[in-house]
Amino acid sequence: MKPYRVPQLARKYVEYDMIQQHTEMPAFPDSRTRLLFVFLNRNMQELHASEDELYALVTSLLQMGLDTHDMIDTLSGIRSPEEMRSRQLKVLAGDYFSSRFYQLLALAGRIATISKLSDAVCEVNAGKMSLYWAMKHFRLDAAQYLSQMLRLKKELFLSLTSLVAEQDRDIWEQLLHEFALCDMLVEEWDKRAEPDKSRFGYMFWHVYSNGDQNEQALLSESGTDIEAWRNLVLKYKAEDAILDKLRTAVMHIRQILSDDQNTGIEEIERMLEPFLKLLNSPHPVVREG
Repeated sequence: MKPYRVPQLARKYVEYDMIQQHTEMPAFPDSRTRLLFVFLNRNMQELHASEDELYALVTSLLQMGLDTHDMIDTLSGIRSPEEMRSRQLKVLAGDYFSSRFYQLLALAGRIATISKLSDAVCEVNAGKMSLYWAMKHFRLDAAQYLSQMLRLKKELFLSLTSLVAEQDRDIWEQLLHEFALCDMLVEEWDKRAEPDKSRFGYMFWHVYSNGDQNEQALLSESGTDIEAWRNLVLKYKAEDAILDKLRTAVMHIRQILSDDQNTGIEEIERMLEPFLKLLNSPHPVVREG
């Protein structure tokens, strides 16, 4: 199997000084991108030279575009000049990343793939509208949030399933589900200590689903007090819920690999390293509050 270079190829499109200096950017979707590359590389008899890299690259850039737009705040009120600049850069950066996928595929003459990914973007946006409506009206629980978010995390990558060798498609979809879950849980973990960032995330819905009426009323109000939030996180073991689900997802990945000896176990096992590092490290941040 040839080396995985997609993050290096993506750097010239995503690393700009002005963006990095003035606004926060989402993480590169490395595990899903690498998984796509692994399975496309296994199908090179059906694909043209370097199409595995091309398709993995454009899908990652398009995912970066969607994730960047998701980071744009929708709060009303007066913003500082720096906050306005950050918001504007997120809009522009998300548009730029998304446009690059189209340009790269058009230059390569891969019009059918443009159509596949464009249709997937429409599905993602429709799914987001449904999810946001449910959030706004508090018609959601932790399991439903997890299920709907996973669909959004997988959609772009699933749209290229027809490019995966037919005999690999079942295991590809199983592994994509678990790695998308791992990615999502790490994102939720990283924003756990701040109510503004974790509001309406998995930990929020875990606490809301388990809380009593008074606690649910408190959570339904915007601007939940940091200390009150930390107490609820601790009471309902919301951090542990994330880590338990991450641990289970890693276990499932290893089980899938053990059941299929032709998938490239070593390469995919290496993809677990960031998740294992989180699981094996101490986690004192919220509990110190």
